Amino acid sequence: MMKVFHAFMLHCIISCIIADENENIQNETAQRWEEYKAQFNKTFQMEFREDRRRKAFEENLEIIQKHNEQFKQGKYSFKLTRNDLADLSNQQYLRRYVRLVNSEIDMTDDRSYILGDTQFGNKEYPESLDWRLKGFVTPPKNQKSCGSCYAFSVVHSVEGQLFKKLNRIVELSEQQVVDCSASHGNHGCSGGSLRTTMRYLESSGGLMRESDYPYTATHNKCSFDRDWAIVNITSWSILPARNENIMKAVLNEVGPIAVSINAAPKTFQLYSTGVYDDPQCLSTTVNHAMLLIGYTEDAWILKNWWGQRWGESGYMRVKRGVNMCGISNYAAYAIA
Repeated sequence: MMKVFHAFMLHCIISCIIADENENIQNETAQRWEEYKAQFNKTFQMEFREDRRRKAFEENLEIIQKHNEQFKQGKYSFKLTRNDLADLSNQQYLRRYVRLVNSEIDMTDDRSYILGDTQFGNKEYPESLDWRLKGFVTPPKNQKSCGSCYAFSVVHSVEGQLFKKLNRIVELSEQQVVDCSASHGNHGCSGGSLRTTMRYLESSGGLMRESDYPYTATHNKCSFDRDWAIVNITSWSILPARNENIMKAVLNEVGPIAVSINAAPKTFQLYSTGVYDDPQCLSTTVNHAMLLIGYTEDAWILKNWWGQRWGESGYMRVKRGVNMCGISNYAAYAIA
């Protein structure tokens, strides 16, 4: 009888300990959620929306913790963090931020390729390059919940060319492209392509300053005024697909260039720092546009449009030499 009693008491004690541990975990998770909301100024009008975001946050926390443990063990070369996107499920994230329309290379278009190896193949370039160190440093931008990566990437590539020519930064209008390139086939905040953006700019009559046509993260009526345009786009070029050597050459010769990339993996969404090399990030599809601004011996340096608190202060490093995430599938630049 005493054995049964002792077994019962032991069971009760263990149950109480487990219950206490579960309560502690729940309290800790709740505290982290409140801290996260305060850190990123998150507010919710509807309780069900907050519940949905909190559920995504808790799931992402588990992914972050597991990944970073593997990072400590040397299994990954990059870390994850609870950033501004950490309260989004992967589906919500893709719907809001990853809206690049794929650009198919048109072989009938005489601008579809630069001269490639015949133009740059015999030149030697430095082992590393960072246009930020040369002075091309613009504030990290945030596209917010508008799928306008196509506009940011091409416009900032033009800014880079102007900097290379003039040695000064001229901030140009992304909103002009969002509002006005629908006439050529883009979809405002619902996405667009690099090709369509460059075609629009070539025929538009120029780009206005950002201060004259500021970003609103919404699709509005086109308010372009040719008299206020400060730079004309004369042509554009698409790089040969899957050729990272040409990307390196053009980055040196022309300046920062727009690239397409696969941003779908959860690890991309939650990226914090390090050289991104997730094998789950396939090169067979691209769905986001970024600005290529440099390289090191083992990584490409990219500027993103998700604010300063994403990645390495708005930037990212991606492994070189393996077409990671399809980074060399479709790179392009507009010629100013």
